Amino acid sequence: MKCTQLSLVSLAVASAFTAPSVLAEEAEPQHRQATEVMVVSGSRLEQSLDSVAGSVVVIDEEAIQRNMSTDFSSLFRNEAAVDVKGGAGKPTSVTIRGIGGNRVMMVKDGVRVNNQYSSPLGPGAEGTGRGLIEVEGLKQVEVVKAAASTMYGSDALGGVVVMNTKDASDYLMGETGYFSANAGYTGLNNEYTAGFTLAHAFGDFEHLVSYQRREGEEQQNYDETLPDSDLTTDSLLVKSKYYINDTSNIQLTLDYLNQQLDRWEQDWNSTGNNMRSIDYDRQTEVFNGSLRYRSDKATVAHDAMDITLYYGMTDQTEHRDYYWGEQGTIGRDKYEVRDYEFTEERYGLASTFSKFIGSDNYGHNITYGVDVEQSEMSRPRDYQVLNNGMWQPSDTDLFAFADTESLRVGGFIQDDILLMDGKLNLVAGLRYDYYRNTPDQQQAADAGRDPANFEQMSEGFWSPKIGMVYHMSDDVSVYAQYAYGHMMPTADVKWGELEIKDGAMPLVKVLPNYDLKSEQSNTLEIGVRGNHRDTSYELTGFYTQVEDFIDWEFVGMTGVGKPDSLEYRYINRKEVTLYGFEAQASHWFSNNFQVFGNIAYTHGEDENGDYLNTVSPTKGTVGANYYTELAGRSADMGLAVRFADKMDRTTDLDVVPGNDFYNRVYTTAGYALVDLTANMELTQNLSLRAGVFNLFDKEYIDYADVAGQAQALLEAAGTVESDLTQPGRYFNVSVKLAF
Repeated sequence: MKCTQLSLVSLAVASAFTAPSVLAEEAEPQHRQATEVMVVSGSRLEQSLDSVAGSVVVIDEEAIQRNMSTDFSSLFRNEAAVDVKGGAGKPTSVTIRGIGGNRVMMVKDGVRVNNQYSSPLGPGAEGTGRGLIEVEGLKQVEVVKAAASTMYGSDALGGVVVMNTKDASDYLMGETGYFSANAGYTGLNNEYTAGFTLAHAFGDFEHLVSYQRREGEEQQNYDETLPDSDLTTDSLLVKSKYYINDTSNIQLTLDYLNQQLDRWEQDWNSTGNNMRSIDYDRQTEVFNGSLRYRSDKATVAHDAMDITLYYGMTDQTEHRDYYWGEQGTIGRDKYEVRDYEFTEERYGLASTFSKFIGSDNYGHNITYGVDVEQSEMSRPRDYQVLNNGMWQPSDTDLFAFADTESLRVGGFIQDDILLMDGKLNLVAGLRYDYYRNTPDQQQAADAGRDPANFEQMSEGFWSPKIGMVYHMSDDVSVYAQYAYGHMMPTADVKWGELEIKDGAMPLVKVLPNYDLKSEQSNTLEIGVRGNHRDTSYELTGFYTQVEDFIDWEFVGMTGVGKPDSLEYRYINRKEVTLYGFEAQASHWFSNNFQVFGNIAYTHGEDENGDYLNTVSPTKGTVGANYYTELAGRSADMGLAVRFADKMDRTTDLDVVPGNDFYNRVYTTAGYALVDLTANMELTQNLSLRAGVFNLFDKEYIDYADVAGQAQALLEAAGTVESDLTQPGRYFNVSVKLAF
């Protein structure tokens, strides 16, 4: 089987890289890439990617549109080094090089995205994910793949995802007005989309309003046997910028998203002799507002400054009605009502300043700043059951974790030293962070917990970084860096507990671990980067050691044959080692024809030599893009082959000592998928784009969705293997009218 998979991959690579260049007609040479790639994630201010001492994934606006991304997870469809668990309508989580969750910081338009709160129960578990964003209007997405605590703080131990939306000026292009309307459909989750974007410039002001509506359903499995659902998402982005003078501006950004999910499930009770049905009603609201001041006016203290005041809110409520009887039948009897809520509010300040001291052949580009954030997080639950015709509280333990206030204060400085007439860049950075979590001890005491276990937790720590970039020529550079990361346990991980009992599934308990320690990581990264006229490439190797790595483990179960209850908790693994390599390349055979590819491999194990289950299999993408003209209008076509090796580098659980049936975790088979896309400019103002994904209708499981999960335990909870598969063949189409 392995040989067959490698043959498919080899065939795909050969097809892409030996495609005849005669296909490329001598049309306009506008697509041959020789432009400089600019990023903001490396130093929090714009700089050339060639000057960054580390590996950064860059997904620009053209790639987002060409790949027909419709949600957060599909943004990274062709990126081998980034794994996203979840899908449309489901909580999502990002993993980079085996480290994920809240250890990967996410920033959108300068504002930190909400924390995720989810248990490791697998797909369908109660939890609030991240990445609930509107992809229409994104200008660029960047992913820093190594620890970035020096520039971003504790949340960036596993890397950073930086998302920036387009400003009004990106649409106006020197004009005073812009309007576009778009509509589309994706078979990924049977979703229809419609929206508009309006930009206007008047005097010293620029304004932008963008609205999108999506109507579909939760992402289905291959056989489309998951419960029926309706999913509606409304998003509104408003930006207003005032140019104070030629060097300074201030911008107000209001970013709002509302997602409504209705789902209808049916299953049997614990004895298997009575049908019951569940109606779900889940609403998620995300709001981020910011006031951002930017200036390029040089002073003694800085040449550029970027200061953002922000407020962020995430609120998710879920209401469930439980009935005896099948849905759609007369006389269904409601017997239980459950309400869940997750709320997080954040307000803070993010500031970045830069100053260059020196000349053309020697100098110091110094970046420094201060970050302050106050946040509050809570997760109340309420269960009501019908008893003798009266509604009364359930006897289920509803305590999740005590409401927690968190304070983050950090200051950083980084010096990018220019030497040897610009051929050598030395980078040295240092950050100090103070973190404090204050749980509500009275709330914990009222829930029957010992308040002594909920004392305030605080830490202060330094995060150093050192790196270099040496430009061997105008086209080739080598880089290396050492980066330190530090992550204090979040409130839901240290104090969180959960009790779940649903239908025929066993009672599941998440136990707190009051002795959980902070994680510390040390990462070495080395690479070579080339950007020639026709060819660009990058090869990166990395080695990471994490002390007190936070993972989870099962600690007990009851029942014979079939488990009645399961218990697990978060723990510290003494030391985890991760290493691997990543490669990406692109080549233009002519002005019209481009081939590309990437691949990523990560190996992870703990101090006992056991595999780390959060690591993904070897993955990659190869493909080609062809640009031409049809009837005098521009057109392009794309081919992408996504592949993954089998994943059997896993470590079984220890639920029942010596019982492989309960202990065995999921492994996944390798696969290769083919995607085709095409775009046509119908008129000067109207364009049409279409695509078919998973062309050959391959049934497969994405390892990120089952990482570390025991098959027998998921089946006991009502999740069978077919529920975990990805959708089969599906089609996308979109149309855009712009003036």
